[in-house]
Amino acid sequence: MFRKGDPVLTFLERIDRWVSFTARTVASVSLAAIFLMFLANVFVRFIPVYNFTETDDWIQICLIWMIFLGAQELVRTRSHFVVDVLTERLSGTPTGRFCRVLVTITELIMYAVICWYGLVWVIRSEAYFQSIPWLPVRWAYAALPISAFFMTIYGIRDVVEAVTNFLRNHESISLLTDRQDGF
Repeated sequence: MFRKGDPVLTFLERIDRWVSFTARTVASVSLAAIFLMFLANVFVRFIPVYNFTETDDWIQICLIWMIFLGAQELVRTRSHFVVDVLTERLSGTPTGRFCRVLVTITELIMYAVICWYGLVWVIRSEAYFQSIPWLPVRWAYAALPISAFFMTIYGIRDVVEAVTNFLRNHESISLLTDRQDGF
């Protein structure tokens, strides 16, 4: 479909690197924020200099963004948890390649369903955080449809590759190596 050096492929790779860098950065910053908030909470229990009433909600927000963007990155690099006992046992056979196609289609359907219902949930949400009354819950949970959207895109990539490999009697799914600096 695309050859190395193709401008469209180069553009898509650039977007992929940007999305990956952004997801890793936000997830890493969220993890650091969680650590600092936990540390501050423990500190003020022994030395009560400030009352961190909003901390639990901020930790929840950071956890949501860290988990979903981290999952998105795992799907991008094909490092996510997959039960592939059947496809591994049947690898090298047409049945194994067909099972790989079925697995990737199942993954794609799940990502799309999560994306759709996550979007519906975010759009319909009218709640606000209890200790952060100015922050709608939808902004915290926007991580769900955003990350599931990109997981769906990566799922399409995996289905196309699995179907192509099935039709060409080729076995492997290419693993993405992380060639990025920094995060």
